[in-house]
Amino acid sequence: MKKLLSLLLCCALLLTSLTAFAEAPVTVTGRVTEIEKYGHALLDVKIADFLAAGFTLGDVVTVKAGTFEGEMPFFDGYYVDKGAMMVRAYPGHECIAVCINYGKFAETAGIGIGDEVTIILTSPAAALDVQVMNSLVYTNERADYASDEVFANFRMVKVGSIGEGKLYRAASPINNENNRAATSNALVEAAGVKAVMNMGDTAEEIAAYAAAEDFNSAYYKSLVDAGNVIALGMPVNYDSDEFAAGVVEGLTFLSEHEGPYLIHCTEGKDRAGFTSMLISALMGGSVEEIVADYMTSYVNYYGIDPVAEADKYNMIAEKNVMDMLRVVCGLEKNASLEGVDLAAGAEAYLLAHGMTAEAIAALKANLQ
Repeated sequence: MKKLLSLLLCCALLLTSLTAFAEAPVTVTGRVTEIEKYGHALLDVKIADFLAAGFTLGDVVTVKAGTFEGEMPFFDGYYVDKGAMMVRAYPGHECIAVCINYGKFAETAGIGIGDEVTIILTSPAAALDVQVMNSLVYTNERADYASDEVFANFRMVKVGSIGEGKLYRAASPINNENNRAATSNALVEAAGVKAVMNMGDTAEEIAAYAAAEDFNSAYYKSLVDAGNVIALGMPVNYDSDEFAAGVVEGLTFLSEHEGPYLIHCTEGKDRAGFTSMLISALMGGSVEEIVADYMTSYVNYYGIDPVAEADKYNMIAEKNVMDMLRVVCGLEKNASLEGVDLAAGAEAYLLAHGMTAEAIAALKANLQ
């Protein structure tokens, strides 16, 4: 009888604990301290405190913010599809943020600085497989990379009929937030770049970088001073009219200037990756060539092995550059690209968003 009573008591305590969890799951409430450049809501909740409260990378959480309430995963990188939401604990950052990949969470939720955001643990480890599969972290130390080119994510783009030494892409040679500006600047100078499409910065931001104590990008600044750099300060949502307008403005600028050309954003990975993809398609590049160029950024930054880590490599390509190609060609998500005329799709995309046929022809002639 005593054992039975003891067992019943244990069951009662367990039931009480489970009920308490159901009634009061792990919850954190913070306030918005900044609306980041691309629309993410940065909170005053430190990543360390968030983890100590009981949240773990790969959890699925419920977020309540302004007019928004919904579930999303908790990741340390942008491992969700374009337009999907996530709570972010970015390596090297102090606090968490609520984000839309290639979107503006703060605008969607109708929140601003000082507003409360509540995050509730909904499904522990429900997205852990995605977190483990991606887990992409890079360092900003030159010694961790095999060469200056790898460190600066710098390379010539020679896809389709693009000529030797006509087009380059890189991490920013002027924004030194990732400690790459001076290295990238030196490579850009050595390549003899004459005109630049800067997708990441405004003219005001470029001036601020040039006035900073760590400024060491004299060649890039000389291009700016000569009027050979267009500062677009573009968003990251490549499926938006605003993004397309920036691409057209930048490529029209290049069509009116002598090359070699440089295309860059901050990391030289996503926005620069889209534009390199678009130009490569316009110039007759194949899907395989375009994917290989785009994914070189992931090899450079994260050391992903295309063979040994084929699943991860292909998953990243599918979520990024393959989707970009579909956007350019006006195809549905996950549609096959087999037999699609990429060059025609790229030209139609540019024409539809305001680039003239004359400017397209001039750009192609300059790149041949």
